Amino acid sequence: MAVLCPSFEVAANALRGLGILMNEHLLQNITMRFARLAKNVRIECNSDAVWQKPGIKILICVDGGRIRERRSKRGKRKKSQKRQGYSTDWFEPRLLTISQFDEDGKKIKSVSPILDGSCGSLDDFFDLLKEYLLWINLDEAAEIIFSADGGKGIWPRIDNLISELGLSSAKRILDYTHAKQNISIVKKLISDALKLSDKESRKLSKQVRELLWNGNINEIADFVMEKLAGKRKAPKAALKKLNKYFGDHSRFQYKTFRDNGLPTGSGTVESAIRRVINLRIKGTGLFWKGNTQRT
Repeated sequence: MAVLCPSFEVAANALRGLGILMNEHLLQNITMRFARLAKNVRIECNSDAVWQKPGIKILICVDGGRIRERRSKRGKRKKSQKRQGYSTDWFEPRLLTISQFDEDGKKIKSVSPILDGSCGSLDDFFDLLKEYLLWINLDEAAEIIFSADGGKGIWPRIDNLISELGLSSAKRILDYTHAKQNISIVKKLISDALKLSDKESRKLSKQVRELLWNGNINEIADFVMEKLAGKRKAPKAALKKLNKYFGDHSRFQYKTFRDNGLPTGSGTVESAIRRVINLRIKGTGLFWKGNTQRT
């Protein structure tokens, strides 16, 4: 009931309607105790034999959402104030999904994906991911794919995790949807600098996206220099974006990935962010307590 309802108070009232007399504080205490016990067996709860079979193809996706926490302001309340007040800083809960895919790069629906997350530090989150991967039979896996967006700090930690677990054959794929969004910034810089019409801008967008799909990042850079020859600031801004976001070209070989029956994005975790974070724990006027332990 605590999970289904928007607050412990509402959950306690709902339980009273079922004849279970319990105040919100007791309900919260029981829920937190259960959560602490469940955390200790979170890996075992996903212990399905399908993850131990040889030859499985595994897609590992990570992403983060945004929720707000409410922290009381420090110091003494002013006499003119009825309440002390509070700050509402944003912080990032992170989710991971581990799923299996078939020879066409499609998710195998008959295998329930592993879904978990953390509100702790990024290092704590990757420690959790490492625990799951140590439990799965990766030594006999046919394919191991890591996919994420270009979030700060994610890819260096993925590289470290691959090194620690000895997954030399693992592949890295930056989510195609996020890649398109970021290449659109480059396209807009070109379009604005040349003052293109809507029709010309659409044609330019098609050309750039085709180069992106084929993984030709160097050709995109050459394309930028060709189109913006004689301009001053626009080429630098476009190339800076290309170098910063599209630096490792191996993550953007989408046509090759598709031809080899590999997924080209992290849609499973994007969907989880929407369902778990955006629709469940994030909402208008909803805050999490700042003193709540992040785990």
